[in-house]
Amino acid sequence: MDYCNVIEKIRKSIGIVYMVQGQNKIISKGSGFIFFKKGILVTCNHVIAKQDSNVLIQFPDKQELLFQAKVMMRDEEHDLVLLKFDDTTREPLEIASSDIIKEGIPVIFAGYPLGLVSLTTHQGILSAILTDATGVTTYLIDGTVNSGNSGCPLMSEDGKVIGVVNAKRMEHSDLLTKMGEQKIGVISLQGIDLVELFQAIISNVQLGIGYAIPCTYIPKPHNVDQDILVGDKK
Repeated sequence: MDYCNVIEKIRKSIGIVYMVQGQNKIISKGSGFIFFKKGILVTCNHVIAKQDSNVLIQFPDKQELLFQAKVMMRDEEHDLVLLKFDDTTREPLEIASSDIIKEGIPVIFAGYPLGLVSLTTHQGILSAILTDATGVTTYLIDGTVNSGNSGCPLMSEDGKVIGVVNAKRMEHSDLLTKMGEQKIGVISLQGIDLVELFQAIISNVQLGIGYAIPCTYIPKPHNVDQDILVGDKK
């Protein structure tokens, strides 16, 4: 299928999320998308860690602009956060009907992996719908998910949102997180900085498989209709 028209339609609604420190030093980066209404962006909570401010949003069509964002709502259990920023020009992405969400459907996801500032789109299959012992549902995607994809939308072929991609959910993720947070220069071997090497590896690893959080778990602002969250039945 040709996704040219779909990508053109969604492009302006998917942005880069930066967590900054000090003099705008970037310490983490992910993707996010406009949802519910203008000026609200969804991303993964781990992208901004525990920051409530010092978060910037950039869009590919206006790379010279950086929007200051603040946390609107946070759901640490499902690793989701809503960010509020001052913009009234970008349209929210539409939500897919719950009727189409089945194992085996083709899906696409678009974000900013590997430090890229150009929107990058991948296609895959919704290979499994998993439910854990606590009743929490996760989507398993047969598609390459890289660092930086966290927070980007998982969509149906027509560009409607099914879930939120989470690039961090992998085996031994706690260990990887702790290693990734180590300071460069702490451990070296024969002149090679092992922490820097490890951070480069986890930033560029291609998993070949990914996870997504169903959009039903996205925190819902009080002034948003329930119909927007559930998806139409048309």
